[in-house]
Amino acid sequence: MSILTVSPFAEKKIKQGKQLLLAEDFPNIAENNQLIYLYSQSKEFLGTGYLSSQNKGIGWFLSPKKQKLTVTYFQGLFEKAKAKRQSYYDNDLTTAFRLFNQDGDDFGGLTIDLYGDYALFSWYNAFVYSLKNVIVEAFQTVFPEVLGGYEKIRFKGLDFESDHLYGQEAADTFTILENGVTYEVFLNDGLMTGIFLDQHEVRDGLVNGLA
Repeated sequence: MSILTVSPFAEKKIKQGKQLLLAEDFPNIAENNQLIYLYSQSKEFLGTGYLSSQNKGIGWFLSPKKQKLTVTYFQGLFEKAKAKRQSYYDNDLTTAFRLFNQDGDDFGGLTIDLYGDYALFSWYNAFVYSLKNVIVEAFQTVFPEVLGGYEKIRFKGLDFESDHLYGQEAADTFTILENGVTYEVFLNDGLMTGIFLDQHEVRDGLVNGLA
């Protein structure tokens, strides 16, 4: 476990609830792809985060506690995320939606989307990818109804972009419902799937004539 002393400016942002760690706030950082404890210059403990470069930022703040990234930890995150999305589960007109949304669910660098009976994990940096076995084990405990999982690699350094991750394999293409509209999707053909689930509100507005 590395210890990182942050600038007063970075300390202020962390205390304001900002989770993304930006390079300009942490000059001359040599560490990468590891868990860190963050301290102020007055040696006040600020919390746990991790460093790992991705398309935005150099890491994420995770918790004001000294946190280990165990199966139990991720189970807690997934249980909260699942409870927040109960309205989607109760909607017979929607079978695809975002189950877990990075810092919106208190763990930046990971999104998980539900496509019918299958989950799609997107890894945004090498550190989160290194935790995938722990993450998938926790996910299967909280979401036993999901039949299988796929993964998308959204950072540079690996020789593949998409793969089957666990469980049953989906058909090459299949249909999902969103707000009563049918879409054809595919889970293991490059980085795309046929639909961006994080834009569901925009599509809902179009369906209802609000755009």
